[in-house]
Amino acid sequence: MGFTVKSEKCKFLQKSVKYLGFIIDKQGLHPDPKKMEAISNAPTPLNVTQLKSFLGLLNYYGKFIPNLSTILHPLHLLLNKGVNWKWTSKCEQAFREAKRALLGEKVLAHYEEGRPLVLSVDSSAYGLGADLAHVYPDGTERLVSCVSRTLNASEKNYSQLDKEALAIFFGITKHHQYVFGRRFVLRTDHQPLSYIFGKRGGIPQTAASRLQRWAARLAAYDFSVEFVRSAANGPADALSRLPLPTERHQSAVTSYINLLEDTIPVNFKDISIETKKDTVLSRITGYVMFGWPFSTKCDDEKPYFDRKQEMLLDLGCLIYKYRVVIPPSLRERVLLEIHEGHLGMNKMKNLARNYIYWPGIDQDIENLCRNCQACCSVRDSPPRAVLHPWEFPLNPWQRLHADFAEYVGKKYLIVIDAHSKWIEVVPMGRTDAKETIAAFRSMFARFGLPSQLVTDNGPPFMSIDFKNYCKKNCIRHVSSAPYRPQANGAAENAVKTIKKVIKRAVFEGEDILQAINRFLFQYRNCEHAATAVSPAVALLGRRLRSRLDALRPNTAEVVRRAQYQQVANSGGSDRNIAIGDRVLTRNYTPKGGKWREGKIVKKTGPVSYRVSMGDGIEWKRHIYQVIPTNRKSRYSLSRPSISELKETEETPHLRPDSGTDDLFEDATGEGNDQDEKGSSNITDNAERNSSSPPSPSVSARALRAYIRAKKKEL
Repeated sequence: MGFTVKSEKCKFLQKSVKYLGFIIDKQGLHPDPKKMEAISNAPTPLNVTQLKSFLGLLNYYGKFIPNLSTILHPLHLLLNKGVNWKWTSKCEQAFREAKRALLGEKVLAHYEEGRPLVLSVDSSAYGLGADLAHVYPDGTERLVSCVSRTLNASEKNYSQLDKEALAIFFGITKHHQYVFGRRFVLRTDHQPLSYIFGKRGGIPQTAASRLQRWAARLAAYDFSVEFVRSAANGPADALSRLPLPTERHQSAVTSYINLLEDTIPVNFKDISIETKKDTVLSRITGYVMFGWPFSTKCDDEKPYFDRKQEMLLDLGCLIYKYRVVIPPSLRERVLLEIHEGHLGMNKMKNLARNYIYWPGIDQDIENLCRNCQACCSVRDSPPRAVLHPWEFPLNPWQRLHADFAEYVGKKYLIVIDAHSKWIEVVPMGRTDAKETIAAFRSMFARFGLPSQLVTDNGPPFMSIDFKNYCKKNCIRHVSSAPYRPQANGAAENAVKTIKKVIKRAVFEGEDILQAINRFLFQYRNCEHAATAVSPAVALLGRRLRSRLDALRPNTAEVVRRAQYQQVANSGGSDRNIAIGDRVLTRNYTPKGGKWREGKIVKKTGPVSYRVSMGDGIEWKRHIYQVIPTNRKSRYSLSRPSISELKETEETPHLRPDSGTDDLFEDATGEGNDQDEKGSSNITDNAERNSSSPPSPSVSARALRAYIRAKKKEL
């Protein structure tokens, strides 16, 4: 929780501050000199009342003087019940000594956290005393606070052990804000208590119940008991022997007298008398009795002049139709008589129309009802104003509406995007500002920061931390009007929708979070009635893939199948070339022939290779740009003649390979022509593959046809 201060009431960087009659500086706490001057100039008291006032002022500054009660002992005697007032020389001496004691340099030390504390207590036959002091490294002690009080009639009958124990209880509880939660030394001049309240001892079972009760209360404090003789326990002993009187204030009884006086009702005699006194009505009375003039210029007479045909006089009272004309002096009393039952504006008018009349009576009734506090406190709401909807944001995630929903003990943060209608639901353990900021931070990490955030006036949203978070992230936080949830209608509708989902989940025994996620998944994929597009499309630009998409053919799969079919219909055959195979490589350089021999050194793709041409030269070629040469193949450059075909069975090297293509194909793949220098003569390869001069060449297709024909003949 925070606090608010007024800047004009604050002072900063001051050497000393005056506060509640004290001067506070770095040395400690001083009494205000102006207050001390008032005490020094105080006259001698003349009665008990004046003496009590003086002692009350001294009591306020009594903590500066440990033995003040000793000085004031003669004055305390005058306050005893049944003692006659007699101001003696001892009283005068005590009065002057008390003023001189306060006028000296008295300073109470500031309380310091961590500095050793000593609490000295003592009890006498008629009082208790206790003083709290700090112990400094040089062994000196400075008072922090000192208190005392007298014993009441029943406490004076305690044993001395109980009185000393009461002094311990009084001193510790009076200094609770100083000693609770830290260790201190308790000094007492009653040695038995050092064993009873000490850590090694304990309260005997036979002890009085009050002693056990005090010990139980003091068990929450951490202290060690130190026994000192009375001579060394001076301040506490003095405070106890002549303590300040204990004032027992009785609650002031305030008696209230409710005087109820009913309004004396107005009768026709009062109306007749007041009618004669009123100048306007007296003239109207004369007109009724002796005749009306042809016209009137007086504005006050015109309302009656217009109704002159229905005006008459009865027992000194003017009558309009069957309604008595009320003089101005009695109108307020008559209105209060009509308004006694607080019937409301319309019923009051109906009642007045049956009995009374004066010009402007309806307006007076309306003013009375509007100004009646009792009527205004229970009046109906005003007519519904014209609807002013929120302006539709141009971009997604530009304006968000947020609210909390609670159902079956669970709390949820519900956020809806005003543009896309996208809903986010975040389960919340607590709805404080810290948890709320964490939920929004996680959400904004996924979708980005909005420009505007609309919420109600809940404590998490109106906290300083949440406002600072919005300000730091350049989010304009708009809060709706209190007790007007319709102003944040988008969030309220989202809350209502999510609550329905939760209720259905509870009814069906389903996990609530699972039901919410299932609903949000389908909701975001459905077209919204307001936008005609789904929230996913409006926010993300695409539909969310769902199980329903499995019902549609996959376009990509159809394309892949078409590509496979196209490959199958192309009419080609697979060519398997391994690394290290000797191949003929398409030559695109101006030197050499069309084909050059090389060696496969690397496969760079499904149908692409690196071919070493020697001398460190490598070409990149497509499979259609290379021809295997080290396998049984129809790609031999030495083609047999027709006469040699008959010897096909004996010359298996001329039999075409069934796994090769029908024709040589010139590939059009890309090649690295810049590195292609030099080529081997294909004719040289042909000469190495055939020992005899080439015969007239035939095509590979003709060769296969001839082989098939020969097989049929066999």
